[in-house]
Amino acid sequence: MCQIRAFETGQICYLYPVQSFVVSARKYRPSSWHDVIGQDQVVVTLKNAIKNNHLAQSFLFCGPRGVGKTTCARILAKTINCENIQENGEACNTCESCSSFNENASFNIHEIDAASNNSVEDIRSLVDQVRYAPASGKFKIYIIDEVHMLSASAFNAFLKTLEEPPLYVKFILATTEKHKIIPTILSRCQIFDFNRIRIKDMTQQLEIICKNEGIDCTDEAMHLIAQKADGAMRDALSIFDRITSFSGKSITAKDVIENLNILDYEYFFKITDAFVVEDVAAALVLFDEVVNKGFDGDIFINGLAEHFRNILVCKDESTLKLLDTSETVIERYKSQSNLISASFLLSGLNILNSTDVNYRASKNKRLHVELALMKLCYVHSAVSTLSAGGMEKKTPDLNEKRPIANIKPISTAVKPTETNNISDIPTVSEEPVKKVRVENSTIITPQLESVETVVIPKKTDIRQAIKKEEDEKSAALLTKTVEEPLKVISPEMFFIVWKQYADFIRKDQNRVAIIMDAAAVSINETNNIVVRLESNLEANIMKEMQNDLREFIKDGLENNQFDISFIVESVKSDKIKRPYTTQEKYKKMEEINPLIKELKETLGFELDY
Repeated sequence: MCQIRAFETGQICYLYPVQSFVVSARKYRPSSWHDVIGQDQVVVTLKNAIKNNHLAQSFLFCGPRGVGKTTCARILAKTINCENIQENGEACNTCESCSSFNENASFNIHEIDAASNNSVEDIRSLVDQVRYAPASGKFKIYIIDEVHMLSASAFNAFLKTLEEPPLYVKFILATTEKHKIIPTILSRCQIFDFNRIRIKDMTQQLEIICKNEGIDCTDEAMHLIAQKADGAMRDALSIFDRITSFSGKSITAKDVIENLNILDYEYFFKITDAFVVEDVAAALVLFDEVVNKGFDGDIFINGLAEHFRNILVCKDESTLKLLDTSETVIERYKSQSNLISASFLLSGLNILNSTDVNYRASKNKRLHVELALMKLCYVHSAVSTLSAGGMEKKTPDLNEKRPIANIKPISTAVKPTETNNISDIPTVSEEPVKKVRVENSTIITPQLESVETVVIPKKTDIRQAIKKEEDEKSAALLTKTVEEPLKVISPEMFFIVWKQYADFIRKDQNRVAIIMDAAAVSINETNNIVVRLESNLEANIMKEMQNDLREFIKDGLENNQFDISFIVESVKSDKIKRPYTTQEKYKKMEEINPLIKELKETLGFELDY
């Protein structure tokens, strides 16, 4: 800022420097249909409508932020008011209407922000302006941005004008929240849904901008900016300006990662290599570096899961198009995918998914993630073991040195011997070579020094041996049961277990518990339990619970030598007790304490049984 003194008046005038910098989002804002990126379906439809003169009375542009809704609304307004529309549907940019629009001086195109003009009075003022025809040009066009911010009363006041506007009026509404607009407004508009801009389209646009600005930006850096923008071109350009201020005329992926605080994908490549060689220490050290940089464990887990997904995608050439990253990174994914099996990746994704789901509920979140990393280190061995034949294998020790057996040359062969019983399998002698026939194919196995060779029996022989062993165990158990003397059950212990079972099921099976309390139960010296019931219904209910009751008695008495039978007979013995009803309980209380009856009559209570 500088100051000068006027000669005539002696006043001091201040001159302020004019700011020459314009943000990229405004500087490279599209001014024609050709410049719009990522919205081909919208552009083609509108251009054809302009060519064929099939323009609707009102349009609704809806979609995420920063994808070009308001920009397309301005281009549409400029084009339909152009006096010399070209054959490709573009405005001429030379006529009076186009020139005034480019200079923000058009009297026929009005842009209204509904976020600050959302009352009924604002809409009524708009309706009054609609009545007057344009002084020059074809149409009066009203662009209402963020239209979902209008109040319910403002929407209702706008309905009639929106449904039957004058022929010279066009409405273009734009919103990021389509679900907040009332259905009566939606039914009166031609709706266009804008998509999120693809990473490929954004990187191409950033490449053009870098070329115009003379900035050297790597492909990886542009892909990271596009990924961080989340489908919004305006956000991508804002991030680009921020990175440019940080790095100057040369932008690398490292600059973008440091400035935007992105978790570097290099960590995921290194930790995956640690999984391949089962290096737990390296994996834990890398995770410690990630935590020290300020990243939470859930961000790391989600990033690692995304890394596994990208490696899995690289397993097939037809799915490479699903990767939205630079060619350099894709090549690294390809090279790492050759070292890892698909089964390991699927098992790892399952572990990471479980870790992510349970992360919030975990008390020690760091230990929760570290346990997942330890599991991932040994998934490869577990998968290899299962694929080799399902044999159990202990956790490998990387420092263990395994001896290498010496192989003798093949000299002779022994004829295969068919065996029908596992006990008939001949023992293996110390011969230089053994030859075994398995399912009509001959396999010659060399004799190893200090290694015992075992002939693998057929599956049928194994099944027969297992069946024979089970029969012998059953016969031995039966003989033992027959020879074992009867263990008499004490009646006192039995009634204790009977009462325990009734109390155990009382909460869920109250009816069965009541039947057990009222039943007459007896047990004799031969462990025969007789349960006398009053009706067939009670007997059927108890028979349904018989198996569960038997198991409970067996576990409680540690005795399986008893029988249970249910007999239906009318039993009216004083020894048999049944639960009182509500009315009987009250009568019993009156007998014990007569004052209860007097209290009831004095206060005038009525009992509902």
